[in-house]
Amino acid sequence: MRTTITTCLVLIAALAAGCGEAPSQPRPRHVLLVVADTLRGDRLGCYGYSRPTSPEIDALAARGTVYENCYAQGCWTVPSMISMMTGVVVAQREANLPAHMIVLAEALQANGVDTSAFPANPVLITERGFERGFAHFEGTAGERTALGVAELWKAWYAERLADEKRSAKPFFSWVQFNDPHDPYQPAPEHDIFTGPRVDHEELYERWSRALPLAAEWAEAADRELTALEPTVALMTRISNLYDGEVRSVSDGFGVILTALADSGDLSETLVIFASDHGEMLYEHLQEPLLVDAMVERRPDNAASVQDWFGVGHRPWFYEEQWNTPLILFGPGIPVGRRVSGLAANLDIYPTILEALDLAPIPGLQGTSLFGGRDPGHEAVHAYGHQSTARREDSGVKFWRHPRKLYNLAGEGPAPVSLYDLNSDPKEEHNLQDRRPVQAKRLRGALDAWHVEHSRDVNFDLTAEQRRVLEKLGYIGAGMQE
Repeated sequence: MRTTITTCLVLIAALAAGCGEAPSQPRPRHVLLVVADTLRGDRLGCYGYSRPTSPEIDALAARGTVYENCYAQGCWTVPSMISMMTGVVVAQREANLPAHMIVLAEALQANGVDTSAFPANPVLITERGFERGFAHFEGTAGERTALGVAELWKAWYAERLADEKRSAKPFFSWVQFNDPHDPYQPAPEHDIFTGPRVDHEELYERWSRALPLAAEWAEAADRELTALEPTVALMTRISNLYDGEVRSVSDGFGVILTALADSGDLSETLVIFASDHGEMLYEHLQEPLLVDAMVERRPDNAASVQDWFGVGHRPWFYEEQWNTPLILFGPGIPVGRRVSGLAANLDIYPTILEALDLAPIPGLQGTSLFGGRDPGHEAVHAYGHQSTARREDSGVKFWRHPRKLYNLAGEGPAPVSLYDLNSDPKEEHNLQDRRPVQAKRLRGALDAWHVEHSRDVNFDLTAEQRRVLEKLGYIGAGMQE
């Protein structure tokens, strides 16, 4: 299998060498891909957030192109990053990078690019294949802040600059910060956000409406019910801590950009800022199985409105978790452009190939965004925790849930959610009963998508992989993934 991949990579390099036409627009020499793990787009200033969580990110966005409707291909890290690094969708449970596919770093390394990776999330490990194609791979086991990861990158970069042979080559660096991931523990210099959430009034109304539901459940289960006000204070504090983690990412990102600017390389670098998925912070009600699990995990087993609202990233495809930031900056990228058409993390791989004037790779399912193009996707899809979602350019969103999330016994159709983002941008009204014809069409579209993208996969987990997934909360509450 590796021989086949090697042959393909040699062919790619030969094709690229044969592309003798002069580029029609400026092109970068280097590529920096920064992925902020668990970062939702709506917590950045360049996406409309009023708090100063992202000054360095916002400054870069003002000098580049912002994609306002970019969607990840998974609702948690592993499927999302498998998709980003292979340029194809994930439509079923997968644990590792497929061995038969040419991953992004392999394609670039075959063309003489100096490759390096600094993934801070502990699930992005060599046992899954994420080191493939990287001359330098330095996983940080999730124990470093964004500033710490940035310092690791700076050390590598300084060594590269000091090596005349290496510095003559173009580079590709993948940096994955992990700060916004639970647990939210910003350093004191980033724990600066206090007071009510920006959307406090709207959410307080939602939380208040759920109080009778929580009270009824608590009475039936003979549990105490925590009062609303201390519960709101706790949920607000968690949201503020998350904002502090976002500020940490912005500072770490700024350190890397400063190093590139000081060396003179920034003017020759395509910078791509993205996220693997977002995060729920108590905006939407969650499913019965997860409610039960949340109550059981509380030390006193008391019920609380907090338990009824989703936090983290589980089997959800609300905008807070699925709509992720995507910012491009560098040679060939328009300044101050904002693109509203549907984009996907799938588009990152082909964008990098075109930016470096390399031959396309057959089978990639995204669209190059080089030049600030509108990708023009009619629909985007994602999979994770056994839930599948489709978002159409019309604004319609549909996703299918596992029956066990609703504690449904036996066989039967899976529960679904249908939202129209045009009339209901906050996704408060599930239209699946009111639009049965549309729901049937979308269910069929998901079925067809699964069939089209089904492939043989390896989902064998090592003991260490399982331990990490359990620690991060990806395994548990009946949601094996």
